[in-house]
Amino acid sequence: MNCEPVDNNEAELIRQLRQGSRPAFDALVEIYKNKGLSICYNLTGNIEDAKDVLQEVFIKVYFNIKNFEDKARFSTWFYRIAVNSSLDFLRKRKKMYNLFTSLPKNEEGEEKEFPDTRYDPARVLSSKESAAVLDKSIAELPYKQRVSFILKHQNGLKAHEIAGILKCGVPTVKVHIFRAVRSLQKKFTSGG
Repeated sequence: MNCEPVDNNEAELIRQLRQGSRPAFDALVEIYKNKGLSICYNLTGNIEDAKDVLQEVFIKVYFNIKNFEDKARFSTWFYRIAVNSSLDFLRKRKKMYNLFTSLPKNEEGEEKEFPDTRYDPARVLSSKESAAVLDKSIAELPYKQRVSFILKHQNGLKAHEIAGILKCGVPTVKVHIFRAVRSLQKKFTSGG
């Protein structure tokens, strides 16, 4: 393992990480951990799940840094991994939830229903009903609209960064964001 001094220039950190430098990896983690956690949290809706997903993201970065192409921005590559890992987590959680809720049967042979007992700090802390409605409405948006909206309005990414993450054009991202906002406005102005 390389233990040379760490330069905070991102390109140099990536070069050092490719050579096995743990301090360079730690420096990249420090640079991207807050934004990464924010993205993972906004997609998973649970801080503990977001922390687990973010750990997985950094593991993927560490083991796949050799696949990163220098012509792309590292931040775009990193955010794409964070988005994909969060969505993979949600798919796995849904499969497991469906598996566990469909196995037990009651006396009549019908499937037992279990309440969702996952802890969600955002909803616990927020007593406003509109926040819960907004979260639900965002979750119901089509995939690209939801991801574009979350990355833009809840994580502050620019359209060109989102385009890189979703592998589409900037105009397409703007359309997704526009449609998401329009859909959310309709839900709130029509009362649901």
